[in-house]
Amino acid sequence: MRRVLLCAALVGGCGAAISCAPSVDGVAERQRAVDTDDGAHLAAALGALPGVVSAQATVRRVIDDPLRPHAGAAGAATAAVLIVIDDHADRAQTLATARQLARGVAPDVTDPQLVVALSDPRPALAHVGPFEVVASSRRPLILTLAVALAAIAGLALALARYARRGSSAQ
Repeated sequence: MRRVLLCAALVGGCGAAISCAPSVDGVAERQRAVDTDDGAHLAAALGALPGVVSAQATVRRVIDDPLRPHAGAAGAATAAVLIVIDDHADRAQTLATARQLARGVAPDVTDPQLVVALSDPRPALAHVGPFEVVASSRRPLILTLAVALAAIAGLALALARYARRGSSAQ
């Protein structure tokens, strides 16, 4: 009975030690991490371009696995990029710059797949004093400011009359 319990404790201890061991990333996991980082770097670089509203990028490289049956038949690396630009941005210039950035981040990608989409059109803006507002809101803002200025002037006149009456009574 003691031997059975001792064996059970030994097997349980070994199982616990093995299950608590840290995981070791293989070739595939390391390559996926590099690809994910490259995609994030590319998206950040594209997001900094003028007129770009948002950008997403995915880079995938073929993993050179020596245990794969046809080890020599590796496919090409790929990159897929989605760029959303505003309606005033130069689409051709954005595409050319995105292609250069994709090749800079992942030189082994021969032909990155680029998609450029237009975002909603930006509204026309108007300046009202120190404020920059949508052009359709210009008149209501001017009216609101005029009413507020008239109310302030009316309150100032009322305060001046009250102060004059108070000083003449003394």
